[in-house]
Amino acid sequence: MTLPEIRKQIDIIDNEILSLLLKRMKCSECIAKIKLADKLPVLDEAREKNILNNIKINSSDKYKYVLPIFNEILKTSKDIQNDFIFTHKTQ
Repeated sequence: MTLPEIRKQIDIIDNEILSLLLKRMKCSECIAKIKLADKLPVLDEAREKNILNNIKINSSDKYKYVLPIFNEILKTSKDIQNDFIFTHKTQ
Protein backbone atom coordinates (compact mmCIF):
# COMPACT_ATOMS: atom_id res chain seq x y z
CA MET A 1 0.00 0.00 0.00
CA THR A 2 1.06 3.53 -0.64
CA LEU A 3 1.20 6.31 1.93
CA PRO A 4 -1.84 8.11 0.44
CA GLU A 5 -3.85 4.86 0.49
CA ILE A 6 -3.01 4.22 4.13
CA ARG A 7 -3.85 7.82 5.02
CA LYS A 8 -7.20 7.46 3.27
CA GLN A 9 -7.88 4.37 5.40
CA ILE A 10 -6.91 6.31 8.52
CA ASP A 11 -9.33 9.11 7.57
CA ILE A 12 -12.14 6.57 7.24
CA ILE A 13 -11.23 4.97 10.58
CA ASP A 14 -11.07 8.41 12.25
CA ASN A 15 -14.59 9.17 11.04
CA GLU A 16 -15.79 5.83 12.42
CA ILE A 17 -14.11 6.51 15.77
CA LEU A 18 -15.72 9.95 15.93
CA SER A 19 -19.14 8.51 15.18
CA LEU A 20 -18.73 5.88 17.90
CA LEU A 21 -17.48 8.44 20.41
CA LEU A 22 -20.50 10.64 19.76
CA LYS A 23 -22.80 7.63 20.23
CA ARG A 24 -21.02 6.82 23.50
CA MET A 25 -21.46 10.41 24.68
CA LYS A 26 -25.18 10.19 23.95
CA CYS A 27 -25.30 7.01 26.06
CA SER A 28 -23.52 8.88 28.86
CA GLU A 29 -26.27 11.50 28.81
CA CYS A 30 -28.92 8.76 29.00
CA ILE A 31 -27.10 7.19 31.93
CA ALA A 32 -26.95 10.60 33.63
CA LYS A 33 -30.75 10.91 33.35
CA ILE A 34 -31.19 7.56 35.06
CA LYS A 35 -28.60 8.31 37.74
CA LEU A 36 -30.23 11.66 38.46
CA ALA A 37 -33.69 10.11 38.74
CA ASP A 38 -32.44 7.23 40.91
CA LYS A 39 -30.06 9.46 42.92
CA LEU A 40 -27.07 7.30 41.98
CA PRO A 41 -23.48 8.56 42.03
CA VAL A 42 -21.73 9.28 38.74
CA LEU A 43 -18.73 7.16 39.65
CA ASP A 44 -19.25 3.41 39.50
CA GLU A 45 -15.83 2.01 40.35
CA ALA A 46 -16.81 -1.61 39.75
CA ARG A 47 -18.11 -0.75 36.27
CA GLU A 48 -14.93 1.18 35.41
CA LYS A 49 -12.73 -1.69 36.59
CA ASN A 50 -14.78 -4.09 34.49
CA ILE A 51 -14.46 -1.88 31.39
CA LEU A 52 -10.69 -1.49 31.82
CA ASN A 53 -10.26 -5.21 32.46
CA ASN A 54 -12.11 -5.98 29.22
CA ILE A 55 -9.91 -3.47 27.40
CA LYS A 56 -6.82 -5.15 28.81
CA ILE A 57 -8.01 -8.60 27.74
CA ASN A 58 -9.05 -7.48 24.25
CA SER A 59 -6.07 -5.28 23.46
CA SER A 60 -3.31 -7.67 24.62
CA ASP A 61 0.09 -6.23 23.69
CA LYS A 62 -1.38 -2.82 22.70
CA TYR A 63 -2.85 -2.26 26.19
CA LYS A 64 -0.27 0.34 27.21
CA TYR A 65 -1.27 2.38 24.16
CA VAL A 66 -5.04 2.09 24.45
CA LEU A 67 -5.25 2.43 28.23
CA PRO A 68 -4.71 6.23 28.23
CA ILE A 69 -7.30 6.61 25.49
CA PHE A 70 -9.91 4.66 27.45
CA ASN A 71 -9.05 6.48 30.66
CA GLU A 72 -9.82 9.71 28.84
CA ILE A 73 -13.05 8.28 27.42
CA LEU A 74 -14.15 7.27 30.93
CA LYS A 75 -13.20 10.70 32.29
CA THR A 76 -15.18 12.39 29.53
CA SER A 77 -18.19 10.17 30.23
CA LYS A 78 -18.11 11.17 33.89
CA ASP A 79 -17.73 14.83 32.92
CA ILE A 80 -20.78 14.59 30.65
CA GLN A 81 -22.79 12.91 33.41
CA ASN A 82 -21.70 15.47 36.03
CA ASP A 83 -22.53 18.37 33.70
CA PHE A 84 -25.93 16.92 32.89
CA ILE A 85 -26.78 16.26 36.52
CA PHE A 86 -25.59 19.69 37.63
CA THR A 87 -27.59 21.40 34.89
CA HIS A 88 -30.79 19.45 35.54
CA LYS A 89 -30.56 19.38 39.33
CA THR A 90 -30.82 23.16 39.53
CA GLN A 91 -33.86 23.35 37.26
